[in-house]
Amino acid sequence: MKNIIIGTAGHVDHGKTQLIRALSGIDTDRLEEEKKRGITIELGFAHIPNDDGYNIGVIDVPGHEKFIKNMLAGIGGIDFVLFVVAADEGIMPQTKEHFEILQALGIDDGIVAVTKTDMVDEEWLEMLISEVEGFVKGSFLEGKPIVPVSSKTGDNIQVLKEELIAKCDRKTKRREEKELFRLPVDRVFSMSGFGTVVTGTLVDGTVKTGDQVFVQPQGIPVKIRGIQTYGKETDTAIAGQRTAINISNIKKEDIERGDVLAAKDSVSVTNMLDVKLKVFSSSDRIIFNNSRVHLYSGAKEVLCKVVLLDRDSLAAGEETYAQLRLEEPMTLRRKDKFIIRFYSPIITVGGGEIIDVMPDKHKRNKENILKNLDVLSTGSVSDAILIKAGRRHFLNQDEIARELGILPKEMDKLVDDEISSGKLIRLSDGSLVNSDKFNQFKENLEKLFNKYLNSHSLAEGMPKQELLSKLREQLHAEDEKLIQAILRYFLETSFLVDKGKTISMEGYNVQYTDEQKALKSQIAEMYKSAGLEMIKNDTVFELDKDKNAIGVMLNELVSEGLIRKVNPSYYILSESWDRAVEAAKSLESDFTLAEYRDKLETSRKYAMEFLATMDKEGITIFNGETRTVVNKK
Repeated sequence: MKNIIIGTAGHVDHGKTQLIRALSGIDTDRLEEEKKRGITIELGFAHIPNDDGYNIGVIDVPGHEKFIKNMLAGIGGIDFVLFVVAADEGIMPQTKEHFEILQALGIDDGIVAVTKTDMVDEEWLEMLISEVEGFVKGSFLEGKPIVPVSSKTGDNIQVLKEELIAKCDRKTKRREEKELFRLPVDRVFSMSGFGTVVTGTLVDGTVKTGDQVFVQPQGIPVKIRGIQTYGKETDTAIAGQRTAINISNIKKEDIERGDVLAAKDSVSVTNMLDVKLKVFSSSDRIIFNNSRVHLYSGAKEVLCKVVLLDRDSLAAGEETYAQLRLEEPMTLRRKDKFIIRFYSPIITVGGGEIIDVMPDKHKRNKENILKNLDVLSTGSVSDAILIKAGRRHFLNQDEIARELGILPKEMDKLVDDEISSGKLIRLSDGSLVNSDKFNQFKENLEKLFNKYLNSHSLAEGMPKQELLSKLREQLHAEDEKLIQAILRYFLETSFLVDKGKTISMEGYNVQYTDEQKALKSQIAEMYKSAGLEMIKNDTVFELDKDKNAIGVMLNELVSEGLIRKVNPSYYILSESWDRAVEAAKSLESDFTLAEYRDKLETSRKYAMEFLATMDKEGITIFNGETRTVVNKK
């Protein structure tokens, strides 16, 4: 069955509750005080029976200005509105306030019911309907049905019911995937023999008896013991249903209105939001930068500070990007709607849409920040992924998916497409980085290397540990896996080269002075002239007082293939080493040191050094007195 939630809206005492009773047979005023005072104080709930295959839930909201926050706790999760105007009073203050709230919350469809028609004559009713048409002109209610009714006489109640049922045949924006389950809690109570029960509009996903979900923002795991929808027991509740859920492992005192039941890792718990904020056209209040306001989203109310990102004030009818810094955490998703009310006096002044649930803390009047907010607000999901992958803090794929409200299976394809296009990079630790961020980081790293190499004469590169320390400092990160993943990526893509104890940039060559070039040539000639004779390292290092320069030159001659290291004390010409190896391979198995010495025509001392190195490198095996070549090829 298709699930639809209708919400009422309108001024106090305009007959919303009586109208719901006439449509459903249910009195939504359940509190003794409500019955005594004759006004709705808390949210009321009903369902409209029908033979057309719809589960139609109704949320009856209070109309009195003192209970606007209760109205806000229920109205955000509706599919369309039953907007109520009393025929005897017409457009009143809360009529206007509720109407602007509906528009700010993105409600895009509805029906207008003109109630109490039994109290006015035909001429007055025609005039009132004309007034209502003028009031909704240019809004989402323009051209929508306006139905005059009387709950007292029953006049046109059936007509209204038929209009409501016809309106139910609409494409729903709700998603039913289990991984997205989310129910903002608007009521909590305890039942004897059952324990804690919460109610709310199931806005996204599906939940079943036995599922484990989490109470957010506390992060408390609970188990679903039982489910009711529209007064009936069921094993499953689906997005778009008014739902009561019996949960275990939590006391009534540990959960409250505004908390959220959600699937694991499906929502973000945040203390800061980036939003698109608009002040109502009818408001006589101005929002100044750093204003303190009441923020409402889902069923939650918190105090927050408004940081206007491109101006100092926001007046009636104006819209801008802002960062809301919350005084307590909220549980939200990107694209959720919100309302703000002035701090004092507490009156509704505006609302808008959340465009980032986990933003960085922004500085004001920064063009690049405003540009990114434009992309997050109006761009594609892929655009949003790239923005998230360009943040100062590195995020992995699952974290970005949660912040954007994307299912893992959807995220896989989006990320693969962006990696294929070259716009996105995935590091070995799972972090995602956009190409702009990585190129900037690469540029900074190049500057870092140049600065180091310019100040360290003849350095082949930067010591590994020093480089890792610089990376941590530059990235403001202590995550060792992340640091190693970045270094690995640069090495794998050949931007950096591992030279053993140091890391250098690909293509970097040590820059020599003319004197140093001459010294390097002198060292090379020494080894060429020595042939099979080994030159002790100490002898080479005596050629210049700059021992570091000599060490660099020896390493370069090794890299160039001219010489090779025999052991910590000796280098030798590479050609001479090859001769030494070939001499060993030419001998029969189980040859002695003397036989090898004679074959190579060298001294016993050098023959021993050659063979000891071959033993270490697995070319030969020493059998106590004789040696065998392992592989003669």
